[in-house]
Amino acid sequence: MELFTLDGQEGPLMDLSTPVGLSSFAQAVAEHLGTACRAPSDVQGRAELVFPDGRVLELVPNRRGTRLVIRAVLPREAASWGIGASITVSARPRPMEGETPEQAAARHTATQIRQRLIPEHLAALAELRKHYAPLDSTLERAERILSSFPDSPHGAVAVGERMIHDSMGLNVRRAVAWWRTPAGPSRAVAPFIADALRRGGLATTEPYGSGYVFFAPPPPDEEAVMRFRLVPVGHRAGVDMVDQYTGACVRTYGDAHWALGVAESAERENEAARAAEVASLDLAGLSEDLIEVEHVRALAVDLAMAGYMPYGLSGVDDAETPCFLICPAPHGAVTVSRLLEPWGSVRPGTRLPAPHHEGEHYDQDLQAYASVLARPGRTVTVAAHEVHVQFDDPTR
Repeated sequence: MELFTLDGQEGPLMDLSTPVGLSSFAQAVAEHLGTACRAPSDVQGRAELVFPDGRVLELVPNRRGTRLVIRAVLPREAASWGIGASITVSARPRPMEGETPEQAAARHTATQIRQRLIPEHLAALAELRKHYAPLDSTLERAERILSSFPDSPHGAVAVGERMIHDSMGLNVRRAVAWWRTPAGPSRAVAPFIADALRRGGLATTEPYGSGYVFFAPPPPDEEAVMRFRLVPVGHRAGVDMVDQYTGACVRTYGDAHWALGVAESAERENEAARAAEVASLDLAGLSEDLIEVEHVRALAVDLAMAGYMPYGLSGVDDAETPCFLICPAPHGAVTVSRLLEPWGSVRPGTRLPAPHHEGEHYDQDLQAYASVLARPGRTVTVAAHEVHVQFDDPTR
């Protein structure tokens, strides 16, 4: 057995390399601090001290058990901000009169935690709050913007945060909104949530094929940088196109040259939207000249919340999924078409041969569109190839 020797005293050395020995030592330290201790079930060779207010310290002995690294457990993104709190202490301090080596080690460790680590930990938490405050205020801002979304039996707006990997491979918190349904985030409603957030002054990212919308305040004009950046994917071939305003990945590409062209196109589109001072240069489900008409956007939102897919949504195959498209009609009215390639916006079989059931689905979807859109202030009729919507007050 390895011996512990100090000033002529001799005794068995604490074995911090075993779960039992480390747990016993952590319990003794916790008693000095008036806290609780626990051993993480998923990690060996370490123990945790848990304070009543939720703060957690992690104890990790070195391989020989002669020293301990004690660190504050902080959110993973703290490392990317350079925030941390840790100390190293001896596991073999000089015992006081009447103390065993184990008692001396527990007392010494508790004293070092109290005098050195706890002040560092509190300072780190205060620094973290400074970083989190802008995100928290952004979430509150988004909630106010999206509070105007109508209630629906099909789902509800949700605002929160998600952990994502940034370009340095670190996990960071990012603000996100989505239309919550029993089946998960709705892809159909995402573009309209994004449009509303942009109208509220936020920058948005809709990752390819996702129902989530990441958002953040855009940088001031004098601090504006290239918005889209290509980042190599470490664990596989390809590059991520990352929106530097929100930190979210737009899409992963296998061909870096192709991705560069896409990023440059997205950059030009972003600049064009800023120059035109519009929230959306294009918006799925709406013809370009109707995007800024609020009561027409409301039609698209109604259909999307009911689960119908808007036409022009990235990642949606319009040869497999029927999509709606709203276009202008005379006297302030609009038409709502149901698009499914290869038949387009006419009843399948009218222009090109098609199975009989496709024509039936077409008619059923037009009737469903009309049912969703029937609201006070609208006159809704179903024609042969479209739904016609007339507004009682087309100038509002």
